[in-house]
Amino acid sequence: MPAILLAAFDIRPVITVAAIVVLAGLIAFVGDRVGHQVGRRRMTLFGLRPRYTSTIFAVGFGMLIALFAVAFVALVNVEARQALFSINTLRDEIKTLTSQRDQLLLFVREAPLVFRNGEPISRPVIIDTSEDVAAIEQNLTALFRVVAEHYSHIPDVQPYPQDLTPAARAKISALARQIKTFAPDDAIVVPVAGENIFRHGAMSISFQVFKDAMVYRKGEIIAAVPVTDGHNPQLASAALEQLRISITDNAVSHGMPPTIADSPEASVSAFDDAYKQLTSIHGPAVMRAIAAADIKASGPLTTELHVAQAR
Repeated sequence: MPAILLAAFDIRPVITVAAIVVLAGLIAFVGDRVGHQVGRRRMTLFGLRPRYTSTIFAVGFGMLIALFAVAFVALVNVEARQALFSINTLRDEIKTLTSQRDQLLLFVREAPLVFRNGEPISRPVIIDTSEDVAAIEQNLTALFRVVAEHYSHIPDVQPYPQDLTPAARAKISALARQIKTFAPDDAIVVPVAGENIFRHGAMSISFQVFKDAMVYRKGEIIAAVPVTDGHNPQLASAALEQLRISITDNAVSHGMPPTIADSPEASVSAFDDAYKQLTSIHGPAVMRAIAAADIKASGPLTTELHVAQAR
């Protein structure tokens, strides 16, 4: 325990103070010896009497003690050097940062979040990649305008300008060229919030793009969840929820848009049947979600649930 406390305690200030004390002691000793020698030899300075000269030497060495102490601390300690020579600058920076923090907190309190950055704000749209780049760009521009018009009447959110900004046009043009490279697969375009959108803030629109490629073949295992004891109702319920999450996560990792993957098409009755089968098994079991058909990134994410005794 003492070793742990010693490791957690910063001994650098103690070392600095100890060094200052030793240095001051040495300077005081030298000053005392010099003053003593000046007094014994009855030396004079500027024609003053010896006792006044001795006093001047004593005061001078006292000043040297303070000067050397300050110089030593500034030399060995960065924080002390900043405090000595940059205190006004630090005070101004702290005041500015505090003001910015207060303004940000006030803004967050008075302007709640309407959309998070990257949050889908419209349904996915399929873009045909067999068309030329110009046609794809026109389709993206039309989609952008439809989404902007749809969200132009949100209370307390500034609508997107009627004319696309040059930056938006440049992004759409680059996106059209990217989508063309997906051919022969089509592209899935998901309109999303381009940044965090707060009340009283401006609307920001962006696109997430996915290739509409094949993600699962019929009969392929999408997700599997082991259960230590299927007969345990709590474990069975938790396993079903974990399976649903795993289906979505696996589909997203295979390139399916989250908005599509988040809604796997396994009926309620299918989950009910899987739960009944699972709770009828005493001991280890495994649940699998199987692709019910060939599944592309555009969905639907149709699954069949299989329950079996674990081997």
